[in-house]
Amino acid sequence: MFGKLLSIPDSFTSPDGKHPSKLAYLFLVMLCVAFFTPGIVTLPPTDRDESSFAQASKQMIESGNYTDIRLQKEPRYKKPVGIYWLQSASVRLLNPHHLNEIWAYRVPSLIGATIAVVMTAAIGSLLFTPAVGLVAAMMMAGCVLLNVEARLAKTDAALLASVMAAMYGMARAYLGQVSGWRVPLAFWTAFAAGILIKGPIILLPILGVLLWMKIANKNIQWFRALKPLPGFVYALILILPWLIAISLQSHGTFIQQSAGNDMLHKLWQGQNRGVLPPGLHLMALPIMFFPFALFVAFAAPDVWKNRKDARIKFLLGWAAPTWIVFELSLTKLPHYVLPAYPAIALLTAKFLIDGFPSVAHATRRLPIVLTVGLWLMIGFGFAMAFALLPVFVDQHWVWPQIAAGIVLILTQGAALLLLPKQKTASPIMLTIGSLIFMTATFGITLPGLQHIWMSREITEAAAAIARCPDAQLVAAGYHEPSLAFMAGTDTIMATSGVEAADDLRQNDCRIAAVSAKYKDEFLASFKDRQPKTAATIEGLNSGHGSETALTLYTMPQP
Repeated sequence: MFGKLLSIPDSFTSPDGKHPSKLAYLFLVMLCVAFFTPGIVTLPPTDRDESSFAQASKQMIESGNYTDIRLQKEPRYKKPVGIYWLQSASVRLLNPHHLNEIWAYRVPSLIGATIAVVMTAAIGSLLFTPAVGLVAAMMMAGCVLLNVEARLAKTDAALLASVMAAMYGMARAYLGQVSGWRVPLAFWTAFAAGILIKGPIILLPILGVLLWMKIANKNIQWFRALKPLPGFVYALILILPWLIAISLQSHGTFIQQSAGNDMLHKLWQGQNRGVLPPGLHLMALPIMFFPFALFVAFAAPDVWKNRKDARIKFLLGWAAPTWIVFELSLTKLPHYVLPAYPAIALLTAKFLIDGFPSVAHATRRLPIVLTVGLWLMIGFGFAMAFALLPVFVDQHWVWPQIAAGIVLILTQGAALLLLPKQKTASPIMLTIGSLIFMTATFGITLPGLQHIWMSREITEAAAAIARCPDAQLVAAGYHEPSLAFMAGTDTIMATSGVEAADDLRQNDCRIAAVSAKYKDEFLASFKDRQPKTAATIEGLNSGHGSETALTLYTMPQP
């Protein structure tokens, strides 16, 4: 009975046994809703990328200019316009009267992550079997990295959806299952969407597969089925109108800043983050793909042994070149390699279903024991870190988080016991544990913290002391984009205490938030009417990870 509950139901496979059924796809959508929605409303805007994207999208709605991209008064020419259009459309459709609430800006990421999970199942069933596709999809839904990106109003989850649609078309062409224009049209539409969302990043898996197959098979004639010449022209028709418009409006600055200052600086200059050596993405994989990273390690020997298999080659071409490019890049953030994760999940699920032959027949057990021990330590580390986080930040325990951590560790143990006997039961058990842990972490613990969401604290304190309905905020020493998003686009970011004092004096409705660094020069700038101390806020500035103290001031009534 227990084993049947932890197996893939027969109803999840189509009658011909070649595809997941509609019920299976519905299950995956509901699984994504269960994973990705906790915290999407209650988690405050995060710094800095998410709040910068959301603020720029908000300004598009406020200004009615859907061509230019601006962050307050400055141009934000780092990424193309696609994500801003998606976020603006989401807000106008779902929450048009509350532009300072973050959840509607996050919906495109949630939808993008869900599409990626569903398409993982579709590609897995295309290349292997429905069971492989479904197990890989569950791994994607439950892994740490996609759970983070699904909740952030950024480009990466939306880009992943475009990548998955494009790779599905490539897989169909590779297997000789393309006729007519329907699949090519979908492929090139996904390609154009990926370019408009994050520039040329979508080229990495596409060109990676073509290069890998050119080297391995000496033949990429199958790509002709996707109508490359007319398809590329069609993609240009989708991309060029906005690119020409923004180039004219910015006098060429957009291309210079997005391609040169943003992308190339990240690749070759580290973008002020220092030189990070290759291998860090690989070191982060056990954490970012947790709790399924153990299966990746177990599958690796079988992937290498079967690297000449046509389907394995396709997935290696998808994952390996993309991974290598980002390992060589001097700027390394965990989400950069997200486009490679579905291919890793599919390779892992394939050999999980096969029973991990290399591990099952291994004579040396010490490496396996060490790998399992490290994986268990990571789970214990997650459980302890998020159990202790509220204690260090706010000096109190969050008991649901502690219980969720215990469940996570128990499901790890259960997954190990089930692995030799029931191949699908082990990942299903880990999916259950991950769901409980993610729900507690994102839905309860993180939103409930007080001293790391300083922008939320500032805006709430300012609203409580405001004398005017639309009191304007002046900030000195705290310039995080989340503050502009929550307090309003007209928030003044003063560069000194003297400037903040001048801004406050000009309007008695204004409220100044001044850090300890600028407090003395701020107060010294007043001669006759001294400002009134209204509130004090202390906490961790998550934008740069340091303790910050801010004092809120108002002008006394004349």
